[in-house]
Amino acid sequence: MDLHISHITDQDCGDVAEFLVSALPEGWRTTDLPERAQVQRVVSSEASIALMARRKGAVVGVAVGWCFPNVIGQGDVAMLDELLVASDYRRQGIGTALVKAFKTAVRRKCTPPIAVWATTDYPQEPAASPFIQTGGQQGELLRQFNWPEEVVQ
Repeated sequence: MDLHISHITDQDCGDVAEFLVSALPEGWRTTDLPERAQVQRVVSSEASIALMARRKGAVVGVAVGWCFPNVIGQGDVAMLDELLVASDYRRQGIGTALVKAFKTAVRRKCTPPIAVWATTDYPQEPAASPFIQTGGQQGELLRQFNWPEEVVQ
């Protein structure tokens, strides 16, 4: 599989914005579609973990989340906020590869112990599959997935 996963840089923001516009489901599309400036704003945040998957140079998936201090417990909390793979590229392991890369980035960026969680607007396939494939477990809240501590470390 010719797949390259990397952190989204300032130079990638236009490509990522174009991908988001084309890959977002119809029901999510509004007049305020993602623009390069919004992607740059996210990428420039010190708390963000923004990854993309490219195949043959084209963006085919993104995983964007955050790492922030846990005010109650020790360590940090990481949240995978957006996971999106182009519909033509689903069921090829790209989402799972992005979640694995996100967890690797979390280990590098966050302070242990780390609580990792994600939410999805699609609790059924295909959005939940990469979470389950990487050890995520359905949480008590609707659309929530958590990774046991041993999966993250």
